Amino acid sequence: MRIGFDIGGVLSKYPEVFKPLVEVLTRSSTVEVFVITDMCDHPQSVNFVQENGYNISADHILNADYSGEGELCKAKLIKKYNIDLFIDDFPGYCNNTECVNLFVWPNPFRPYYSPDFKTDGTEGDFGRHCSSKNEDH
Repeated sequence: MRIGFDIGGVLSKYPEVFKPLVEVLTRSSTVEVFVITDMCDHPQSVNFVQENGYNISADHILNADYSGEGELCKAKLIKKYNIDLFIDDFPGYCNNTECVNLFVWPNPFRPYYSPDFKTDGTEGDFGRHCSSKNEDH
C-alpha cells in the first residue's frame, strides 16, 4: 500500500497527529509513505518534511506542478506513483478517482503551520496566526 500526505495544512498543521502516524507507517514492511505537495522547490519541500521529524526519504517527496497542470497536478502524481490513499486539506486535490482521498477539514482556530513547525521563513507571516475575526464565533 502507498499512502500520500500533503505538507501545508496537513503535516504542517497537525504534527502531533501525523508525525506518530507517519512513524508507524514508515516502519511497516507493507506500506510506502509519500509526500505530494504543490510547493515548487523540491529541496525546500524535503527540508520542510525532514527538518520537522518526518522520516520520509527525498525520493518519496514529490512536487506537483500547479501552474502547469492546475488542480489535477497531484492526481497525475498519484496515478504515476500508484498511490492508494491520499490525505490533503484542499478539495480540488482530493477530487480525483485514482485513489481513496481523505479530506482534512480546516480548523479556523489553528494556524496553517503549527507553532512548532519549522520553515525557512519565506512564507513570512502567512499561516502563523489565526485571524482575529475567528475569535468572535
